[in-house]
Amino acid sequence: MNKYISDKNFLAGIIFFFVALFYLVNAFLIETKDLVSVEADFMPKIYGSLLLFSSIILTITSFFKIKTKSSEELKKKTDWQRIFSVIGLIFVYVLLMQYLGFISTSIPFLFLLSLLLTPQYVKKVYWIYAVFSIVLPIIAYHIFSYYLNLTMPSGLLF
Repeated sequence: MNKYISDKNFLAGIIFFFVALFYLVNAFLIETKDLVSVEADFMPKIYGSLLLFSSIILTITSFFKIKTKSSEELKKKTDWQRIFSVIGLIFVYVLLMQYLGFISTSIPFLFLLSLLLTPQYVKKVYWIYAVFSIVLPIIAYHIFSYYLNLTMPSGLLF
């Protein structure tokens, strides 16, 4: 039993299962007027269902992986330095976004995040990280600004 609780994926699956249940119950409590076919409760029900389904799949797959793993593989250490680096990077990203804007902060954020989250055994391909880091914020900015008419934080350059 202890090996199941210590597995991050299994534990995350269980936690998100209950989060999804809570979310779905509240999504069904959203008041609707039946004026249009798609009401305010439609997307929360979709998101809650997808989260519930994903958490069940994660729990089941991690359960079977734990059964086949040896005790040596289960004793891997958590990379706390990488975790705190990502949290710090997110904190700096949020702080700088209001001053520098969405695009100007998202490009270095995504590049550094790609570097941090790439496992040590995988060769880092910097040009792919750079292209991804430049293209994704620009596309997201244009979609949110021009198609969804949502204001994105603008800064020095954008």
